Amino acid sequence: MSDTIQNDTVVHLHYVLTDGDGKELDRSHGDEPLTYLHGHGNIVPGLEEALVGKSVGDELEVVVPPEKAYGMRTGKQQKVPRSAFSEGADLRVGMQVMSRDEQGRSFPMWIAKLQGTTVVLDANHPLAGVTLHFSVKVDGMREATGDELKHGHAHGRDGHHHHH
Repeated sequence: MSDTIQNDTVVHLHYVLTDGDGKELDRSHGDEPLTYLHGHGNIVPGLEEALVGKSVGDELEVVVPPEKAYGMRTGKQQKVPRSAFSEGADLRVGMQVMSRDEQGRSFPMWIAKLQGTTVVLDANHPLAGVTLHFSVKVDGMREATGDELKHGHAHGRDGHHHHH
């Protein structure tokens, strides 16, 4: 087992994510690091690239351009009536909803605006077009289990499934 991050390493990360203005967008929770399986596209590509070869205890600042994060914004928005959603649905800006195209394939959209009885949906992830600034500390790593490799994602700190 290499002591640096490679493909198929399960990595525990503490991170704070801010945008270009220093506004905090996300962070790992307290003592609970983010656990991910490296090399399987579980985190944004730009961050994954920057972590290759790093070791436990390494701290880094990574600036990820939109192309290596959630992509550039495409101009696609659509308006749907509030009635298209279930009666008691708690709709919030930034919330992901599943939409279907003409072929019946489902794809995610995000609520961009709520205007009275109209909901404006956006095909872009809320962070599309945003340059992400990660402040990261590598907290630990281990080899992935066979199960994890099969599923393509980590199952928590110790390799077991956690049921929420």
